[in-house]
Amino acid sequence: MTVRSTSPAMRRVLPSLLSLGLLAGCAGKGGDQPAKTGGAEGGAMARTIVIHNQQEPETLNGAISSMMATVDAITPIMSALITVNDKMEYIADLAETVPTLENKGVKLEGKGMTVTYKLRKAAWHDGKPVTSDDVKFTWQVYQDPAVKATSRDGYDKIKAIDTPDAQTVVVHFKEIYAPYLGLFGGIFPRHLLEADLKKQDKPGDSHFNQSAWNRAPVGSGAFKFKEWVPGDHITYEANTAYYRGKPKIDTIVFKIIPDENNAYTQLQAGAIDIYQSAALTQYDQLKQMSGVVIHETPSLSYEHLDFNLANPVLADVKVRRAISMAINREEISAKIYKGLYKAAFSDQSPLNTIYYEPAVEKLSAFDPEGAKKLLDEAGWVVGEDGFRAKGGKQLKLGIASTSGRKPRELTEQVMKSYLKAVGINLEINNVPGPKLFGRPDGLLYSGQYDLGLYAWVSNIDPNNIFLWNSKQHPPAGQNYTRYSNPEVDKLTEAGNKTVNTAERAKIYKRIQLLLAQDAPMMPLLVWTTLNVVNQRIEGFKPNPTSAGNLWNCHEWSIKQGS
Repeated sequence: MTVRSTSPAMRRVLPSLLSLGLLAGCAGKGGDQPAKTGGAEGGAMARTIVIHNQQEPETLNGAISSMMATVDAITPIMSALITVNDKMEYIADLAETVPTLENKGVKLEGKGMTVTYKLRKAAWHDGKPVTSDDVKFTWQVYQDPAVKATSRDGYDKIKAIDTPDAQTVVVHFKEIYAPYLGLFGGIFPRHLLEADLKKQDKPGDSHFNQSAWNRAPVGSGAFKFKEWVPGDHITYEANTAYYRGKPKIDTIVFKIIPDENNAYTQLQAGAIDIYQSAALTQYDQLKQMSGVVIHETPSLSYEHLDFNLANPVLADVKVRRAISMAINREEISAKIYKGLYKAAFSDQSPLNTIYYEPAVEKLSAFDPEGAKKLLDEAGWVVGEDGFRAKGGKQLKLGIASTSGRKPRELTEQVMKSYLKAVGINLEINNVPGPKLFGRPDGLLYSGQYDLGLYAWVSNIDPNNIFLWNSKQHPPAGQNYTRYSNPEVDKLTEAGNKTVNTAERAKIYKRIQLLLAQDAPMMPLLVWTTLNVVNQRIEGFKPNPTSAGNLWNCHEWSIKQGS
């Protein structure tokens, strides 16, 4: 996740307002495995699809988790107003249509705007109707300071929501908000969660954060939650009353397999149907495997290195830039990622030609001698052991990533050698995904890290306020680097309310140049995702955006006779 399948060329699709120019290794021994999913045996498993994920979600509540594992795990269950398809186009989900200026779903009101959604007739999995009041409740969830939301960006720009009838939602924004289509990615049921939202286990901590619903959600999506066996799997059953049509399969099993060799073995044995984000170290072997299709999908996701600016050593921009200059992205791309992951220099994808700033590539070029010079200027002197020191303290930093992901582990080893060459001692301290991304004790959220290696799953709008604005430091947002630059603050805010596409592009290009200059993080590689799929599965369409690969799981089917 052998016939090699080439995904169709992706075309950049801007938000509707912007498009109008108005807004912008060898397989190891596997563990316990489910029965083979192939249809030869018939029976209950014949209409079941087993999909692999390396990481286990920390929760099934998307408001309080930014893990991609959470996104994947909740996509079959939860409905969004608007989602994104595999061609990077906004499409209607729970809403009947995508609201735009052209269809009068969006109207400008002075300094603000209104967006009107008409909802499809839909029901929660317990049979209660989904109404406009549930959408309003979802906004109230994000507005509540006692909810540990990963980001409130956009929701905090809404001044009111009107619900004139059960199927109509009118969202009033205080100001122009260009990325409006990215809001309401998961609608919550008021009748099941309002009591949890109002209850506080302790002052400032809503029970919503710990609700039992978070591990057994009732949604309105194509599949119903059945069970979660920690450390092993999550099972979903088809929602036969799904508003976009009954799913073509009966069951999805979300299989948690941290070890890539185990995942390979289970794919080979037919115990899993879809191997998501397959290990690039297995690429040559996967190409030789019969009965599967390999989807190679360039994506908007990028591997990067976060610097914790709360660390006094990393608070010095010269140290951060030196680290960035000491690491050879191109070599990592060629030797570890087989050239499939390309060197990255920005938080904006090169696929996004309107917003991408090519000048950052020269500003962030590999230059170990330049790195040494910067460290000299910063007062770090090379000692007899080859490592630098200042004031009797060695220049020693830790790096944390998700354990069990071989390419990242290899990348860390290479980084260790790169940094040693310029006098920096790097220690590797990897942890399970929830320990890295969790809240409130996860390393990134709590600031208990020096360097963090992981990926951001971007969306098709360039909005990056939640990453770089100083108001988005945890617990308010996801600015895990604790970066602060007054100009970037102004630009990220202006980018979301600029009404001209060309002017908006200037804003985001300027942000990229400032990020290259300040180096709060080092973009490393742009992902090309490998998804390996049993050839009996039809309808799988890998998605390059944060919508994830399960965005159309209601359309998946199994070939007759397989």
